[in-house]
Amino acid sequence: MHRTPTPRFRRSQLAAAVLALACIAAAGVPQAGHAAPAARYASASHAAATTTQLPRGVTPLHYIVSITPDAAAATFKGEAAIKVAVDAPTASITFNALNLAFAAAAIEGKGGSKQVTRKIEFDADKQTATVHFAEPVARGEYLLRIDYSGKIGTQATGLFSLDYDTPEGRQRALYTQFENSDARSMLPSWDEPDYKATFDLSVVVPSGQMAVSNMPISSSEELGNGMKHVYFATTPRMSTYLLFFGLGDFERATTMADGTEIGVITKKGALAQSR
Repeated sequence: MHRTPTPRFRRSQLAAAVLALACIAAAGVPQAGHAAPAARYASASHAAATTTQLPRGVTPLHYIVSITPDAAAATFKGEAAIKVAVDAPTASITFNALNLAFAAAAIEGKGGSKQVTRKIEFDADKQTATVHFAEPVARGEYLLRIDYSGKIGTQATGLFSLDYDTPEGRQRALYTQFENSDARSMLPSWDEPDYKATFDLSVVVPSGQMAVSNMPISSSEELGNGMKHVYFATTPRMSTYLLFFGLGDFERATTMADGTEIGVITKKGALAQSR
């Protein structure tokens, strides 16, 4: 899919809009639970009535994604564990992936059963990856695990960087822009609006920077060597393009509205503008 390069000033405006609108974490939002099995399969049946470019029969239910970005190198590592519902026996699963390199992939079932992928095929034109297994997996729920890596871009698509001047010198911030179909460049996914699921996102990032996502931070663990592992609360059930991640030298202003804390994120030194 061709995209016209976005001028620098438009990227700056977009980054500001993303921070102001997409990554406000409201402390009053409850953590979403997972749907009951009946509801999950009802969702899979609903997908049969909609247009899709992906093969039918496998539906994502919940994503557990960990991202470790290297802003200086413009690369990242990712680990995804995707809970899927399989409607009928299949020896392959196809999903969206763009400019991602897979290090390993496997599928786990109930009772500890596990199959490592026999073959992985990428289709650059369709922006898909297909993992093949030696034996068909039966109908049921599974955990699809994928270790992978990708690139951080400079245009406002997928996971991208934005450099800006400060009194201390040039700074680099990271943002995501997934709408309408660019989540696939940061996480292997069913990257179509009708394939809704819940998300658990965590990131391994520099200790001195602020990580932001759709949901409040549920916990943060110092790893040493100037790094920390930040975990965000589970999202509501939503489409892939709504997921957001930002990282940088940020500040956050807050206010209370009807018992809910509302926050606005700015670059350091611009906090007064947010009030």
